[in-house]
Amino acid sequence: MAKGNSKVAAVRRREHWQEILRRWKASGLSQGQFCRQRGIPVWKFTWWKRRLGAEGVDPGSSFVPVQVVAPSSAGELELTLRGGRVLRFGTAVEAAKLAGIVAALEALPC
Repeated sequence: MAKGNSKVAAVRRREHWQEILRRWKASGLSQGQFCRQRGIPVWKFTWWKRRLGAEGVDPGSSFVPVQVVAPSSAGELELTLRGGRVLRFGTAVEAAKLAGIVAALEALPC
């Protein structure tokens, strides 16, 4: 495997486990219950949770690509989420509230 491909695979694995950890947080289940329901070895779940946490990454968060465009004349903020959901806000929206809204919507099935 070429070096570039192994880096891509590592990034995908990391993103995969960030998504699993985000789903676990949203589920409200214990780690053991969540893993048993999905056939995930608890040791592997714990390893990734620690690894991502040690790297300063919130295990429940994930990064998504963003495209920056010129601001609208109305001073609105527009976000397009996975699955095609579009959110429009005035620019005065608080970052913490916006992050909570986005996290809640991203946890829903498309």
